[in-house]
Amino acid sequence: MINGYIRTLCNMLQLPMPQVFYNDHELAVEIHAKLTTDGKRLFLRKLKTPSLDQLFAAASELRRAWQRKTDEPLYFGEYKSREELSLREFATQPSEVDANAFAAVIVSAFFGVEPVFDDLPGAARSKIDRRCEEIRKNEFPDLAKMKLPH
Repeated sequence: MINGYIRTLCNMLQLPMPQVFYNDHELAVEIHAKLTTDGKRLFLRKLKTPSLDQLFAAASELRRAWQRKTDEPLYFGEYKSREELSLREFATQPSEVDANAFAAVIVSAFFGVEPVFDDLPGAARSKIDRRCEEIRKNEFPDLAKMKLPH
C-alpha cells in the first residue's frame, strides 16, 4: 500500500521513485520518514500498518525533493535548522510552510483528514492554510474535487 502511495506522490511531483527502506535506526524518535537529500532513499519507520503520521511525513519529505528540483534558492537559500531558530521562525520558512501544506492537502484528499497543526504558532498555521489553498487551486485542482470512498 505505501509503495503505491509513494509512487502516486512521485508521479504527481514528477520525481523518480526512491528506494523505500523500513529502518528505525535511520530516524530520530519523533521522525516518521526521511528522504536523503539526493532523493534516492526514503526511510520509513517500521510499523505493522502505515500511520497517518507516517503518510504525512512521507508526503512532506517528497515535497522537499520537489522544492530542491524546482527552486532550491527559494526554499533552501536561507534555510535554518530547528536548533537555530525559534519555533515560529522555523515553521514559517518557505520550505516548512510548503512541505506542511502539500502534506496536508494530500492527507486531506486521500484520507479525509485535515491536519490542524496545534503544535505550531498561529502565524505558521495561517501561512500553511494559505499555501494549502494555493496548492489546491494552482497545482492540483483535481484533489479538491476528489470524492472519498465511503
